[in-house]
Amino acid sequence: MKRAAAVIISAVATGLAVSYIIPSQFEFVSLVPFLLVLFSHTGEKHWLRRGMGLGFLYFYVYYLVVWHWFLGMYPLEFTGISKASALAVVVVAWLGLPLWQASAALLQVPLFLYMSRSPWLSRDGKPRASMPAAYAAVLALFEWIQSLTWAGVPWGRLAIGQAYIPSAVGAASLFGSYFISFIIAAVNGYLALAVMALRDGNKRRSAALAAAALSIVAADFVYGAARIYIKEENDSHRVTVAVLQGNVSSRDKWSGDKYRFLMETYTELIEAAAADGADAVVFPETAIPATVNGRNSMREDLEAIAKESGVLLLATGYWRESEGVEYNSVFSVDAENGLDEEHVYYKQHLVPFGEFVPFEAVFRVLVPPLADIGLFDGQIAVGGPGRLIETKYGRVGGMVCFDSIYERVAMDGVRAGAELLTVSTNDSWFDGSAAIWQHTAQSVLRAVEFDRYVCRAGNTGFSCIITPEGKIVASVEPETRGYALYNVQMRDTRTVYSYIGNVFVYAAGIYAAVCVICVIIDECKTKRNERKADAEDGLRDRDRHRNVGDEDGSV
Repeated sequence: MKRAAAVIISAVATGLAVSYIIPSQFEFVSLVPFLLVLFSHTGEKHWLRRGMGLGFLYFYVYYLVVWHWFLGMYPLEFTGISKASALAVVVVAWLGLPLWQASAALLQVPLFLYMSRSPWLSRDGKPRASMPAAYAAVLALFEWIQSLTWAGVPWGRLAIGQAYIPSAVGAASLFGSYFISFIIAAVNGYLALAVMALRDGNKRRSAALAAAALSIVAADFVYGAARIYIKEENDSHRVTVAVLQGNVSSRDKWSGDKYRFLMETYTELIEAAAADGADAVVFPETAIPATVNGRNSMREDLEAIAKESGVLLLATGYWRESEGVEYNSVFSVDAENGLDEEHVYYKQHLVPFGEFVPFEAVFRVLVPPLADIGLFDGQIAVGGPGRLIETKYGRVGGMVCFDSIYERVAMDGVRAGAELLTVSTNDSWFDGSAAIWQHTAQSVLRAVEFDRYVCRAGNTGFSCIITPEGKIVASVEPETRGYALYNVQMRDTRTVYSYIGNVFVYAAGIYAAVCVICVIIDECKTKRNERKADAEDGLRDRDRHRNVGDEDGSV
């Protein structure tokens, strides 16, 4: 019971830090109770059963806390379903998604416990100083695995807890946000070993391990601070960009024909931003939910606004390629050339149960409201990587909502030549919860990882402009109408991470594989030696029996 309580306390504290309900600095100690329990089981025979149990308990509770904001989405008025159905959807989502994620994430614990049987990580069943880094590597590896399919939903990475402390995430420019998660887990691991050493009466070892933890934190913050301090920018290739926030919720936007109301709302914002010196404006996700290349009035209206204001529009809407197939898109409209049909960005990561229903036949039987929750009658298609928006100011890498939590989208854009990143999102269903800040944190990490300004526009917020150092320099408060404006630099610089990608994660995977192979080899040697010893014992027993028989005969 004490071990279970320690694991639960650790999971709750870490989830609260990632949700910004308690100070995010607590992340550097919140994992300690869990790792004390975990490290105390290294080298044991029942690694699989023990690991599955510990892993499920920790990660299920952790994700319950991270996804707690699902409860605030009730009664899901924008979907049009009944309150009873909405309650069922909210409860299933809050209990089910953490269950789904924990079922995969928990596997890192038995994997680590099996790895810990290696002499590299433990000796006589006791953890060595290399163990915290090994666990941190496994955790980073599994965070990356979560990003490989739509089912992973990499929303709760440890790194997002530090996103609003620019000096804490500067190292993401080297090896990505997974490296920040690695640092957090490693620091917790060394502190856990320090506690274990102190408990065993080894004060010198305890002090050395605690010093190692503090050194890692210090190195991380010093590098981040130095990166901010020495950052050089000049006045060349600058553009004044405004992010628009119409403060129109999903409930209002999708109820009835609001086309004219929405067009007037954003026209007023564009005119105000233009008067304030804006060269370009960024629209929220599907700010005007219509098909731009299928509805002539929308195209004409946007081209008229661009011509009258003299502002480049990075607008959003649906782009129809064929009958019944549309893309959630970002496109440009300028005063001289109108709508650019050649360079259109298509959303790559659709929202499950929002833009598509996975396993629809299954959910129609088990939870029918989930199968009916989608907002679209047609088929929303998935876009391909590396599609840039060419403008007179430079190349823009667009991201739409869910895209921003996957670093691969921004990476492909920057590698293709994007000089500015934009995020058009609709967070109105989060209704002021921690989800808004969790989602915005993903954009902060993208800015640091790829040394780009990120201009983020949300229907009801949070709309902001983020510097390449991870600082939010202009913003509009959630649930207010307005715009945020800043003179950004179109950049062609490259970070280490933009060149090497997730090499750090691949190295973590190789390290884990080598540890597992070494354990397997060691166990095979042990079994072979045991069989050899048993065979030798059998020969000695046979010889002894033969000698006894000879002695009896002589007598």
